[in-house]
Amino acid sequence: MVEAVVGVWGSDRVGVRISPLNSYNSMRDSDPVGLTRYVAGALNRFNLAYLHLMRADFFGVQQADVVSAARAAYQGTLMGNMGYQKAEAEQAINDGQLQLVAMGAVYISNPDLVERLAHDYPLAQPDSSTFYTQTAEGYTDYPAYSA
Repeated sequence: MVEAVVGVWGSDRVGVRISPLNSYNSMRDSDPVGLTRYVAGALNRFNLAYLHLMRADFFGVQQADVVSAARAAYQGTLMGNMGYQKAEAEQAINDGQLQLVAMGAVYISNPDLVERLAHDYPLAQPDSSTFYTQTAEGYTDYPAYSA
């Protein structure tokens, strides 16, 4: 699939996301670190825009250090996500472990996330009961920071 997509769009416009620890819908792998190492290494040949790695499990069923495995195997731009706070994200980038950090859920609850991070304003926590619903509640109703 990656080969077909890269063939159409070019590798510089294609990223791949993997979630080796995600147990949603009872998914589970017997060796998520080995899986991560294998997939990350296999993706090197495509010279992708990035590899996006979900580093944890929403449900806490599986736990492992898949970030180190991906970084050891993958030679390109590595993006991590899942629970990073500002200091940890900065450290991962400064250490060269990641080049990018995605902040999905916290971005939803902080429409002014960039400004909050830049000024160390407190972050609003997302309401997970509103995730994947059919209304705007929980997606467009969080206010910007006000001192």
